[in-house]
Amino acid sequence: MKKRKLGAGLLAVTALSMALAGCGAVTSSQGGGGNTSNTSNATSGGTTQQQTIKVAMIPKEIGIPYFTGASQGAKSVASQLHIQLTYNGPTTASASDQVSMINSYVAQGYKVIAVSANDPTSLAPALKAAMAKGVKVITWDSDVVPSARQYFVNQATAEGIGSTLVQITAQHFQGQGTVDVGILSSTPTNPNQNSWIDVMKKTIASKYPNLHIVTIQYDQEQPDVGLTAAENMIKAYPNMKAIISPDSVGVPAAAEAVEKLGMKGKIYVTGLADPIQMKQYVDDGTVQQFVLWNVPELGALTMYVARAVADGTMPTSGTFTAGSLGSFKVSNGQVLLGNPTVFDKASTDKANY
Repeated sequence: MKKRKLGAGLLAVTALSMALAGCGAVTSSQGGGGNTSNTSNATSGGTTQQQTIKVAMIPKEIGIPYFTGASQGAKSVASQLHIQLTYNGPTTASASDQVSMINSYVAQGYKVIAVSANDPTSLAPALKAAMAKGVKVITWDSDVVPSARQYFVNQATAEGIGSTLVQITAQHFQGQGTVDVGILSSTPTNPNQNSWIDVMKKTIASKYPNLHIVTIQYDQEQPDVGLTAAENMIKAYPNMKAIISPDSVGVPAAAEAVEKLGMKGKIYVTGLADPIQMKQYVDDGTVQQFVLWNVPELGALTMYVARAVADGTMPTSGTFTAGSLGSFKVSNGQVLLGNPTVFDKASTDKANY
């Protein structure tokens, strides 16, 4: 699908409007702007395109560049979609904190809650209760059980992500014998990482039997925890030749550990990461390639879906047109952003998220 990428002109709306316990909320509250081409003006039982709606966008954790990039994309289109956007999340990757925030936004009369779930099941009761009260619920980046939301804005398929991570690692070690690999994930319950790791294991078993996963460790989505975990991994497995991290916190943490322990050029580091975080490690040669997607575009697409769900114009299957972003495939309530992108030095230099 042909889609226009969001560039450096993303709006960075920073008006602080509310505070939940331990969290800082940022609200983008514009009611003006032009209409978009993907929703009708009126739908039975829905809202209208001219009516401003309140949308809460909840990431897994605030302060991480990946989620900041998504929020920038969301804010860049909120005005034209007549969305009063509040972006806020826990200060640590806490499902219970997300539940508290969901309940709070429901009580405040938000029309749509869009959440990147820290856990697929523990958020379900709160989200189901929200839907029972007429609140529209969508997930983005990380899903919950399907019964607890109406739509999931999926950045890429698990198959595409897991197989790509294994493929670029296998290509690096092509022609070599057994390669011990460590995995640095986020948390043991993270639905995204677990699904990607499952695909990685299956891809290794079917196509790259020379790769051997020796350990899976967790960074708890905290850079310092990730650094310690990576260092311990390297020390505990002296024959390990690669670290794959399906987590934007884990990849730079692993790269830092490799440099700190003098293992640059000896341990191959790759994974899912933000270009702006990885630039220093790509520039100095610690990391050659990593994988991601257009994160601001993910945030923008989430807002288009939120508007359409509120208006009652969102298809459950087929094609969804999100303004100038283009057309996207919808299947059984999942909206797919597209295939993952392999970043190298040239593409990392061009990215601004």
